[in-house]
Parts: sequence; structure tokens; C-alpha cells
Amino acid sequence: MKKAAKKAALHGALAVSFGLLSAGSLSAQDIQIEGTKFVHPIVEKWIVEYKKENPNTRISLQTGREAEGYAGVHVVFGAAASGENADSKVIYVGRYALLPVSNPQNPLLESAGKGLKKKDVVNLVFEKDILDEDFDADEKPKYAATVYTRESKAPTAIALAGYFNRSPEKIRGKKVFGDEIYLLNAIRKDKTGVTFNTLNYVYDLQSRQLKSEISLLPLSLKSKQREALESRDVDKVISLLEEAKIETIPVENFGLQIPAKYANSKEVAHFIRWVLSHGQKFNHEYGFLNLDDKTASSQQTQVEKLLAQSGDKDGVQLAANRIEN
Repeated sequence: MKKAAKKAALHGALAVSFGLLSAGSLSAQDIQIEGTKFVHPIVEKWIVEYKKENPNTRISLQTGREAEGYAGVHVVFGAAASGENADSKVIYVGRYALLPVSNPQNPLLESAGKGLKKKDVVNLVFEKDILDEDFDADEKPKYAATVYTRESKAPTAIALAGYFNRSPEKIRGKKVFGDEIYLLNAIRKDKTGVTFNTLNYVYDLQSRQLKSEISLLPLSLKSKQREALESRDVDKVISLLEEAKIETIPVENFGLQIPAKYANSKEVAHFIRWVLSHGQKFNHEYGFLNLDDKTASSQQTQVEKLLAQSGDKDGVQLAANRIEN
């Protein structure tokens, strides 16, 4: 009875919403998306493929100066996405991973032996934290290297620090401004250089192999996990990271933040629903991970609510079906 009442209430509320919104004509909108450069390739691919199925959709990726200060749909990352409020909504659409890489001539590659454990990585990358249970001000670092990272407000720096329960300001070494690709340029020039970087930059996505001018830091892993990393094959690494959580390899969600101006936009809701249902098949090709099943399902539910809110009959029915099932 409670379920039937809930379903009836939902149908009623959605019907009212649909009636109110359809009373005024909803004109087509230009969908403009902007975000950090390392996600541009996958977002652009989604746009291209979506337009093949929906040629009348006006959707574009805003880059460079044209995106500065523009209140379009923003790509947001992990902790940053939690900043959604009454004026915006975040839908997660994929995941990215950060691999530890170094200059191939780095002495650390040999001295690391069987691989760095989580504690080794933390001590290498972050300044000591007096709040740690094992804090020892006199303890000398077991391993040494020059760490390169983005500025503390950059998504990758926030993800790296957050994964190890640290603050971005505690990352050691040198800050590199600009796109994440510059981190690789930095370690190429420094034999002691180490950084964490995204799969789509660490691997050649044409050959699907690790770029020849960098090396992966050896990590303490189970034998099959080590084999996947040592294969130098991005597809094996993606499969590994989608199947298991590795305590020394950060994996983070990224999503699309919908501002108030697009809150009732059918075009935006349909595009994001397509990304979740059809666009995921392109993620691996571009070095990104798919959402886990639980997150994907919850985000699909959120999109259906957006469709219902926009006055889309399809969204109303989908939302009702979710309740019924």
C-alpha cells in the first residue's frame, strides 16, 4: 500500500511538473561544456558521437579563453563536485586514475626493490604530518626523489592528496602550472623526477602502450596486479583498476555540473543520459574508467529526475518505473 501510494504521489507530482513546464514552450538551448584540459578528448568524443544520433542538438566544448568566466556545464572532479548547491546539480559520468611515473633513469626505480608500499608513497610524496600516529621528526626518508605536481587547487593535486588523506598543500616538491601534460615534460628533464599523472597522458592511446620516455614507479602489489602494470598495456591497467582498489593508485570520479540556467533543459538531461547509457563505451579508448555499477545506477536515477523536472514525458515514465521496480 505504501509503495502504491508513493507511486501515485510521484505520478501526481510529475504530472503537475510536466503540465506547468509544458504550458510555456521550451526552446532549444545551446549546450556549452567546459573543463580541465585532460578531459577534453573524452568530452569531445561524447559530443561528436551524440551529434551523430542527434544532429539538431547544439552542443559544443568551450576551450581556452572562450571558456573563462562562462556559466556553462562544468566538468568537476571528486571532492570539488561535493560543492553542488541549490543552483547546480552534479551527475557523475566517469572515472580517471593517477599513476606514479618517473624519469627512466631515476635511481629510485632500482632502490625501490620489490615495490613501494602505501607508507613509502606517502613519505615520498607528502611532508610529514605531526598528527600521524607514527610521526617521527627525526626519521629520515627511506626513498628520495623530486616530486612534481600541479598547483594545490588543481583537480589532480586534490585527488592525489585526498586519496592518501592529506592536504594538497602538503605535497612535496615543485609545483607546475598549466595542463597536466607539463608534469611529464618536467620529469623528462629531471632524472630524479616523480609525478602522478592521468592514464590518457601516461599512455600512447594509439599504440595502447606506456610512453617510452617515462617509467612506472614499482609498487608493492599482488602478482597479477603487478603483471597488469608491468605489461605496459593501458587496457590491462584499466581492467585492473575497474576490478580492484589499489591503495597506491588514486581513482576519482568526474562529473558534469549543471548550473541553474540549464536546470530545466531537456537537451542537457538527454545528453547526460546518453553519456551514461551509450557514451561509457568510449571511456576506455580515451584512457578513462567507467563508473562502478552502483554509482552508474544512482546517476541514471538522478538524470531521470532531471528529465521529469524538464517536463519530458519519457523522464516521467522512467522515474515512475524506478519506483515500481
